Amino acid sequence: MFDKLLNTLSSSEIVTSISTQLDVLANVIDSYLAGIDNLRMASIILMILALLLFLFLIIIIYVKTIVAFLRNDKESSTSEIVDDENDDEIFDDEDQLRLNQIIEEQERELELEKELQKELEMASAERASAEKEKQKEASKIKEAEVQKKLAEEKKQQEQKKLIEKEFSIDLDWKKGKLREMDAVVQNIEIKPDILSYHQSNRQLNELIGLIIDMIGRGVDDLKIAQTIMFRNQYMSSEEDVLQFIDAVKDFIGLCKSQEFSKLENYASLPHEEEALFHLAEGDPSLALAMIEALMDFGIDRANSLGGNAKKDILYQEISRQALVFGNLAAINDIVLATGAFELSIELAPNNISAWSRLADMYSKAQSSSKAIWAYQNVLKSADGELNAREVANASKNLSQHLYAQGNSLQAAKLYNSSKQYYDSLGINRRLDKQEIEIIEIIESHHQDEIQSTILRILGRDSGKGFDFS
Repeated sequence: MFDKLLNTLSSSEIVTSISTQLDVLANVIDSYLAGIDNLRMASIILMILALLLFLFLIIIIYVKTIVAFLRNDKESSTSEIVDDENDDEIFDDEDQLRLNQIIEEQERELELEKELQKELEMASAERASAEKEKQKEASKIKEAEVQKKLAEEKKQQEQKKLIEKEFSIDLDWKKGKLREMDAVVQNIEIKPDILSYHQSNRQLNELIGLIIDMIGRGVDDLKIAQTIMFRNQYMSSEEDVLQFIDAVKDFIGLCKSQEFSKLENYASLPHEEEALFHLAEGDPSLALAMIEALMDFGIDRANSLGGNAKKDILYQEISRQALVFGNLAAINDIVLATGAFELSIELAPNNISAWSRLADMYSKAQSSSKAIWAYQNVLKSADGELNAREVANASKNLSQHLYAQGNSLQAAKLYNSSKQYYDSLGINRRLDKQEIEIIEIIESHHQDEIQSTILRILGRDSGKGFDFS
């Protein structure tokens, strides 16, 4: 309505109409004033009318200008509103797209976490079921052994009572009663199953003789590790078994290369044969004393060299000797082993095997924070190919700590990577019947043949026996 009024006011027809009316009015006034004598008054009136007309035209122009301004302002405001609406729509579309992407990523992460959680739970369940089965088998074996012993004792008591009943001995040797009783005892039947082999759990220090025997027979390390894991019934970890086998072989290597004979106090040290014999019996003390003397000699020698490359090379060698010392000591003394591994790292900070074993000792000593720190250092510093075994051990143990802390996602990743490595080795594979029979044969003879085995390993004359028992 307002626009129509403005358009009407600003049209040229109205201006023409107004000018026509003014002309008519001027003619009327002229005719009216024609009879007036005072011309001055008529001119004044005409000037006033002209002035009014001028003012009216100015007002019309001003009104037209305002109308044009209002139109332009309205159009600009309308275009700005449209632009703002378009920008809002574009902005809303981009935000919605980003929000959808974030939601999809979160959903994928949740699905991945659920899958890993399921895998970890399944692995834990499998492990728990396997442990339960092992415990059941062990308990059944123990119960069978106990029942068998009770039955044997009962049978022996019955036989003894029978003998006492049939032959009353009055301590008179002239009557010949003792001879008769000996004859009865000799006729007692001994069943073969009493002497048969039975599987039982054995600690790692009880299996050292078997390890040395298998090394003397030229069995490869992995097969030895599979045998020890089977006889140990998986009470020791894969890394414990592998590192201990390496330590035994390294000590034998030191003996064969006659490294100990280079020491000034060699005469006061145990013989290599004696140390290996006691080690086979589960006592590493003599071997530890010899390695300690070798380490002390090397440290004194390194300190006399001063700061040079030869000193660093010698420190690397002593670090490896300290690793052997720690692995042998770990079967009986965790504290002593921990000190040896710390010394190995002090001499050679890049010794990843020493870091891995130090973390194991911290874990066994219930020092969780130190163990996590050491395992993380292994994963950070190790070479994936050169130190694959140490990485697998660190991943396995670190996953247990992380799972206990509630970080199941990272724990599942580490556990799966370690499991894949040990599965590729086959160290946890159960032995078949033929392999078990071979182990039974070796175990039944290695105690009697341990001396000749040690001499054969050291390259000594097997005809010259020794007795250090």
